[in-house]
Amino acid sequence: MKDVTNNFLETIEPVYTPGTINFDFDKFDAAIQAAVSELSDEQLDNLEYNDIKKEFTRFNSLLTKLDDKRKGISKVYKNPLNEFESNFKLSKEPLKELIDKLRAKRDEIDEHQRLLRVDHVRSVFEEKCELAGLDKDAFKDKYDGYSLKGCFKDKKMELKKETIEEIDALILAEYDRLEEYKANIAMIEEQALDYELPAEPYTRALQNDTPLVEILKQMKKDRDAAVERKQQAEAKQKAEAARLAEIEAMAKQSANEDIKAVNAETGEIIEKSKPADETPIKPVEPYKIDISLTFHGGEKQWYQFAKMLEDNFINYEILEENK
Repeated sequence: MKDVTNNFLETIEPVYTPGTINFDFDKFDAAIQAAVSELSDEQLDNLEYNDIKKEFTRFNSLLTKLDDKRKGISKVYKNPLNEFESNFKLSKEPLKELIDKLRAKRDEIDEHQRLLRVDHVRSVFEEKCELAGLDKDAFKDKYDGYSLKGCFKDKKMELKKETIEEIDALILAEYDRLEEYKANIAMIEEQALDYELPAEPYTRALQNDTPLVEILKQMKKDRDAAVERKQQAEAKQKAEAARLAEIEAMAKQSANEDIKAVNAETGEIIEKSKPADETPIKPVEPYKIDISLTFHGGEKQWYQFAKMLEDNFINYEILEENK
């Protein structure tokens, strides 16, 4: 590479030579105090208008003359600085442009080197994940953190020993975590099979970071509740079966008592037995009554009453309505 070192640029610097401003402030302050003491507030009250104007003009002229001199000196000091700053701003522009170009090129190379380091870290993680039987992208979010220059050997595309050890520890921890997770899934599925429960809700809870102990407790509660429901259902079925069996037995007994003889060929009942103390059942004669009803609850109450009549098979006829 061509040596573009410029000794002049490396050594040049602004040089400031301080000037001196001579002014006797002690005498200036003394003269001001003398003037102020000669014209106290009481003395000013006794002066004529013309005398006041005269004194004002005299002292104001003195101060104006001094201030004008101060401004002249200030301009002499400031002009070189303003000129220096203006010239420096103009002259440094080409150097700033060169610096910007160098910075952009440096950043481009730095980014290229960083991407190379990231790619190397990725390959290390993927290789180790494959050996451990893990997803190759399991540590994708770690690549940038291990791509820093401090993680690599000096001037080499090779990770430091301590960096490799950190990566190995991460891989091992993830492997142990997955093995524990698989074992927990197997335990949940086995327990679900034993309890006759679906495994999916409990494996999903494990995926959502619910502790295994809590999941197993919940499974036991759910199993106990299912057993209790099953027992209640079985008891209900048994009770219903017993009730039906009792009804059937009573029906058979009643049928046996009523049938005295049956034709063996046709199954026709020849004669029915009649209990000795049984009296002949007389047919019920319809009973009719004319009645007038007033429903103080209004039409709604009538409809309720009419429904009750119909439910009990009572015929009615409306002769007059709403009088």
